[in-house]
Amino acid sequence: MSSHSVLLFWRQFVHNQTQIGAVLPSSAALGKAATERIARHSGPIRVLEAGPGTGSFTCELIPRLQPGDSLDLVELSSPLTAFLHARLQREGLLSRPGVDVRLINGNLLHFPLATRYDFIVFSLPLSNFPAAMVESLLTLMMEHLKPGGVFSYVKYAVLGELKRRLSMGAARADMDARQAVIASFAARYQVGRRLVLRNLPPAWVYYWQKPLATQETTP
Repeated sequence: MSSHSVLLFWRQFVHNQTQIGAVLPSSAALGKAATERIARHSGPIRVLEAGPGTGSFTCELIPRLQPGDSLDLVELSSPLTAFLHARLQREGLLSRPGVDVRLINGNLLHFPLATRYDFIVFSLPLSNFPAAMVESLLTLMMEHLKPGGVFSYVKYAVLGELKRRLSMGAARADMDARQAVIASFAARYQVGRRLVLRNLPPAWVYYWQKPLATQETTP
């Protein structure tokens, strides 16, 4: 983790705490956990990373891709997009033979996703968004995930519950509404989770899988 990436990430956090959910970039260990299921694929795949930031997950993700695979990176912040483009170029990750990487500076909710993905790595801070926005984002992600596809997202351990206990009134009600939305999706799709201690703060990685069409219609 370079001092440049930490400083840039901190500046973006200070200016836009809604879109950035931590004060430090994620660790390589968390990136490995968030992308590990991508390594278990065969044949060409399409991958989406939502909110790649400084590239902590991206730099673990791209080496897992094979010729014929494609990756869309959608980042809202222009400074982070520019930083990530320079980082990926510097580390040779934009020129892997046969791997198509697209870096898009835009709003995920407004960007015209043109395909369905085999894997989605979701790096946006759900805990910072209103319940209605959480529902819109998760609905969009599930709509663009192929049947059998895997969606991973990160939630910081302990901090969420601590924040809830310290909150009162409308703030706590908002947190409960947001968590109810996430729980409703998790009840349908969650297939596993993993605790990563080598991150500041420690974090859970959750794995959801969209059922095959036959499974969705089975009573």
